[in-house]
Amino acid sequence: MLIIGLDGVPFEMIKKLIEEGTMQNLKEIFKTGKCVRMSATIPEISSVSWSSFMTGTDSGNHGIFGFVDLYKGTYDIKFPNFKDLKCPTFFDYIGKKKKNSVVINLPSTYPARKIQGVLISGFISVDLKNAVYPEKYLKFLEDQGYKVDINAAKGKDKKKEFISDLQYTLKVRKNVSDFLWKNENWDLFMFTITGTDRLHHFLYDAYEDQNHKFHNDFKNYYEEIDSIIGDFYNKIKVKEEFEIIMLSDHGFGLIKKEIYINQILRKYGFFNTETYEPESLAEITEDSSAFALDPSRIYIHLKNKYPKAKLDKKDYKKVREDIRKLFEEYEIEGKKIIKKVYFKEEIYSNRFLDSAPDILLLSNHGFDLKGGLKKKEEWGKSHFTGMHIYDNAFFFTTKPEYLPEKMTIFDVKNIILKSINL
Repeated sequence: MLIIGLDGVPFEMIKKLIEEGTMQNLKEIFKTGKCVRMSATIPEISSVSWSSFMTGTDSGNHGIFGFVDLYKGTYDIKFPNFKDLKCPTFFDYIGKKKKNSVVINLPSTYPARKIQGVLISGFISVDLKNAVYPEKYLKFLEDQGYKVDINAAKGKDKKKEFISDLQYTLKVRKNVSDFLWKNENWDLFMFTITGTDRLHHFLYDAYEDQNHKFHNDFKNYYEEIDSIIGDFYNKIKVKEEFEIIMLSDHGFGLIKKEIYINQILRKYGFFNTETYEPESLAEITEDSSAFALDPSRIYIHLKNKYPKAKLDKKDYKKVREDIRKLFEEYEIEGKKIIKKVYFKEEIYSNRFLDSAPDILLLSNHGFDLKGGLKKKEEWGKSHFTGMHIYDNAFFFTTKPEYLPEKMTIFDVKNIILKSINL
């Protein structure tokens, strides 16, 4: 089996790029199976969605709720990693059957751990040394000039360098994949491209606007991706028993406005800090009844759960209902920003429910939700032009008989295992 991950590529975009001739190889491959729209996780972020892809379950079971979380009983930020994933992955199941996997650049797999095969961790990887299993490949990757990620900050005001870095990183990853394809005895091969997500965050407007300075650069990057996909396909199309899966972990869309949840909570009396421009969440005041973490998670500030909290458990339901009502009705310039407000039990399994955010917000397209702890206003704009979207990821398989009626990212693991008779 070959699995290709395209981080943050929306269903409509992949269809349009095929129709207009940018992705000719993908057009041929899609004739061999079926491509459908897929919904992601809530929140619709890579750390959560790729974790759910790997495990076939939600954060309430696998334990990854976001890129950042709080250490229990504190306001200190931690960065959950692969060690915090509490459920086995599909390549763990395959490994138990003595089948080998090569997994390259899959987000949320740092630090790399032992698997039956090869694992090169993806975003967020702190360093290359701890991103490679087995360790024997570290020197090879270093010699190839392999980067675990690009410096995305260049996307703000050094866009030519940013695009150049995306192209270089993609080329090196493909060189590494070619080597492992040839030299490893594998049964499942996964190659993930995360540059698509980076490109969309900073240059989604370049995709939308044909007159944009970087429109052609945007399209050229996708032509390079199509060439890589075509090369993979040419290696396998002579083989009879071979399955292909392609997917994104969430969709994307153009940002109209960024929404800063903590500042909305502040305005309506749910959140306060010792200073108006706090350095960290530790400056929260004891009279605060809620706070938000990126991108769309709200936590009720309960006594005995957080150090400064004074809110009693008997008031939990009322505060939660009040916040639900606030965001259901909240408007900017006459437009509602929230599509749906969820309580945690509507989204998550029970295993780690106590660690889950109490409320999750799903925005209407165009409204990019952020915690916004250090912001002064309720909404604004920044250098980002693209935002994650929950309901327009894509999924392709050459075994469409295993597709459910409504595809979600939680279904992928089982489709993989069914497709290879496990």
